Amino acid sequence: MTKRITASFSDRADDQKRLRKVGGSIMFSKGKPVFSFPSMDAYREWQQLGAEAYKRKVGLL
Repeated sequence: MTKRITASFSDRADDQKRLRKVGGSIMFSKGKPVFSFPSMDAYREWQQLGAEAYKRKVGLL
């Protein structure tokens, strides 16, 4: 069983859409929302998608 990975919550809609795309979800830890990923691979994919979206936004892609 792989360990779930958590990351800081983001209220940005684009971040949340990418979270769902990689199979992640929003959970609560100590009463605060966090992003939860099923694996490190899913977390890395989420990061990569975010980097690509940023590059498109600034015209590097």
